[in-house]
Amino acid sequence: MDNILDEWVKSGRHAFRTREYAALLGKPAYARLVLHRLKGRGELLQVRNGWWTFPKSIPEAVACEISAPAYLSFHSALYLHGLTTQIPNLIQVAVTRFGKKYSIMGREVKEYKIEKSRFNGFSVRDGLPLASPEKAFADCLNVPRSCPDVVLTEAIGKIDVKKSKPWLSKTGLRRLGRFLND
Repeated sequence: MDNILDEWVKSGRHAFRTREYAALLGKPAYARLVLHRLKGRGELLQVRNGWWTFPKSIPEAVACEISAPAYLSFHSALYLHGLTTQIPNLIQVAVTRFGKKYSIMGREVKEYKIEKSRFNGFSVRDGLPLASPEKAFADCLNVPRSCPDVVLTEAIGKIDVKKSKPWLSKTGLRRLGRFLND
């Protein structure tokens, strides 16, 4: 690998754009050729048109880079925290803009729009911006179709519900009341 890519690996970056590489290389016309040669040698993977990653990167981290600013939340985060045994069928990230769907590395990614005032409650763990258990639970309650009820029922007994309340919207508070009464 060349020096630019080595620096990105050391910095914890999981994905980058062709144009970023071209700007750092200083030879825009040559950058695509170099990236495709590295792909051919197995040193890089092309995850989307114009997006590249390293072979050891995990899809969740790559999705957070592509959707940046974003963090992993909802069912995906609850599963990573060990709060549910239900395996998520897609990667779910929280963003502050209009959400979209796309695929990377054989996995579907779905972005969910949340309010800017609620875009917090996460930390970077092993290079992955991940919601805390309570924040992920609150995000699931605030966005009703993001997480099956069975997952929330399983997770509610393993988190501190009081810590989730500051992040809840009116909809989230109503849904929480329903889960607590069951």
